[in-house]
Order: sequence, then structure tokens, then C-alpha cells
Amino acid sequence: MNRSGNIFLITILVLSFLFLPSHAFAASKGRIYGQLLDGTNHNAPVVGQSVTLQIAQGGGARDLTKMTTDAHGTFSFSNLDTDSSISYALFTDYEGAQYTSALVQLNKKPVQQVNLTIYEATTSTKNIAIVQATILFQKPDAAKNSVTVSELYVFQNVGMETYVGSLNTGNGTGKPNALLFSLPVGARNVSLSDGFNGYHAIAVNTGFASDAALPPGSSEFSFSFDIPYTSSVYDFRYDVMFPTVELSLLVPTELHATSSALSSQGVTTTNNHPYLLLQTQKLLAGNEVHAEIEGLPVNQALIPSDNSINPTVPWLIAGLLVMLAVLAVTWFLYRSRRQSRSRGKASTGYSKAANGKTSQAAKAASISNKGNSPREQEQALLRELLALDKSFEEGKISKAVYQEKRAKTKARLRALLSEKEAL
Repeated sequence: MNRSGNIFLITILVLSFLFLPSHAFAASKGRIYGQLLDGTNHNAPVVGQSVTLQIAQGGGARDLTKMTTDAHGTFSFSNLDTDSSISYALFTDYEGAQYTSALVQLNKKPVQQVNLTIYEATTSTKNIAIVQATILFQKPDAAKNSVTVSELYVFQNVGMETYVGSLNTGNGTGKPNALLFSLPVGARNVSLSDGFNGYHAIAVNTGFASDAALPPGSSEFSFSFDIPYTSSVYDFRYDVMFPTVELSLLVPTELHATSSALSSQGVTTTNNHPYLLLQTQKLLAGNEVHAEIEGLPVNQALIPSDNSINPTVPWLIAGLLVMLAVLAVTWFLYRSRRQSRSRGKASTGYSKAANGKTSQAAKAASISNKGNSPREQEQALLRELLALDKSFEEGKISKAVYQEKRAKTKARLRALLSEKEAL
């Protein structure tokens, strides 16, 4: 090709470059920067602490890159993709507790400041209480002589330090200084949900313990398990592990429940299903609550001749399932959800967080979906997203509520997809 031909080709290439659409250059122009702050010490900058940038796209999540905060506690991540399908989050592990920012998208605002707050750790439980404990019985499975129970807890930390427990049992007490949850004798198929992801759990003689952290503000924990029964009447026992503002028990209306410690509140509707509601308030740690559940359907073919079951084997299975459930979940989505829960002000009293009883019961009821197949759970979450989109488009919910609920639902969907990949 002669010289004039080369000049013509170069001219065409330069013009093509100049007239490319602006979005062709925006893919890697994003930036997230901010400070790591110590909330215990009046938001003082945290120096020399590793901060990880995480990325989520298309149902997958991973750590993208990390850096160490400078002398001013600052960090900065540049050349980030600004595609609308991508979300980011900041994460750090400080003194045994995990802290994560809210999800960040750069498609509309490519450069954003996102500060991350951590707190000093403590092993004291003096500022910890349960403001709402909800126990929900599902419809019994007559073919298996079994009933699934879902439990949801809202903890409140009114201090300015994060409670970080330990699973070490060599402290002279025989049990770890950690979050403790009771299980009835013979409980099996234990499945851990909100609050436990990324932490560890072990079986103890009254249930199980977890080293999950409690930052200042409110934190939610949920889990479910199956209870085998051998007669139409079952004595459900609940051990109070922490001071509790309110305890609620919900039982399907086809059953009957009585308790000397719980008062009947009539019938309430949760997730479009009626339940008998029993409640009590102001329970101290160490209290024991019993409820007689009557009307359970019994499959006589499954009843052993001596009308008893050996609790040893179910306990071993429960311990193994606790560990497997913890290992199976993804870290990223748990971290992103914890940050929103940990933003509650430390000045909030125990009684303030005890509101919203119906929503807590609904969350406890939704835990029963854990028993469905992964495909069924995935379809249910997709339907939730569609319903949220429709409600927002029709003006039934505000933009803030829509964004918060949609982010949480997408987080659950990503966790499910990641769990399927891990299996």
C-alpha cells in the first residue's frame, strides 16, 4: 500500500475512535473510595487494616481485589466496571467480626464515596438482649411423624462494642462463651439461615453455639429443624439463653397449644395462613418455657414397639448438619446483608426493636421454604422479584422500600445459586 493509502487508513481509524459512543469508554471508569472508621472511638480512622472489594454479577460473587488503609484510614479502588448488572461491596474482618457495606452500583454514579465502620470487640454479654423471639410450627408431616419448627431472633446490642464469642469450651464452664441457641431433644435436620453465614457453629448439650458477632444495633438470626413425635401430644421445651423482651409461639389452627407461661392472643394471619398466637414478655436467662402441642397426626406404622426413640443418633446428625449448613453458604451476600442490620443506633433501647411482630412471624414462616428443592426456591424468589417490580411500577411501595426489599431478595437468590454451585 502506498503512502497516501496509509494516511487514508490512519485517518479513518482516528475518526472512528473519536466518534465512538461515550459508553464505550465508561466500562472501566468507576471508582469507590472512602475511610475505614472506628465507631467505638468516635469514628477515628483505622490505619493499616485490609479492606476487600467484592463484586457480584449474574448470580455469582467473588473477591475482586484488596488494599490496606493508609495513615488516614482511606482506601480507593479505581478502574471499575460500571455496567448496570454489576454490584460491589466493601468488606473487612476486624477482631473476629465481619463488616460489609451496602451494595453499590456505579452505572448511574461512577465515582462514589463509601465509608465502612467497624467496632472494637468485647466478650461481655451485658449489653445483649433478645428483643423478639418467634417460634413457628409448620403443618405436621403425618407420613413421617415429624413437624418442622422455624425460629427467628432479633438481638439488640446497646453498647458501642461488637460482641465476639468463642467456641472454645476449655474455659472451666463446660460451654463456650458464644451465642447459644436451644434445641428440643431429638431435633434433627438443623438448617442455619440469616446471621450465621461465614461463621462457625458447634453442638452443645442444650442446642448449639455460634461464634457469630453482634455489632452495635440490631441483628437477626434464623434457623429451622425437624421434631419427630410418637403421639398426638408433644411437650415443646424452650430454654431462655439471653434476657428476652418478648417470646411468640405460632401454631397452625388445626393443632391446639396450651402453656402456663404463654398467654393466648387468638388467631393471627402470617403469609396468608392462620396461626394460633401465644406470647409472653420479660423472660430472664435460665428460664424454661413449656408448651403442650395437641392434635398431631400419628402414623402408627412408624411407632417403635417400645414407643420411644433414641435421641443419641439424631443429636449426632444435628451436629453434622449444623456444620455442613455453615460451610455451604456464601460469604459475600451474608456480609452485605449484615451491614444494613448493624446500622441501628446504639442508643436504641431493648423495647424499641420489639415492634413489627407480624413481620417477624412472616420471616419465621418463610424459613420453611428451606425444605423445598433448590429449583422451587429459585422460582419462588424470582416470583418475589417480579411482584416487587409490579408493586413499585403501580406506586404501591416507595422507591426506598422497593430498593431495600429487592436488594435483599436478590441477595437470597444469589446465595441459593452459589450454594447450588458449591454442592
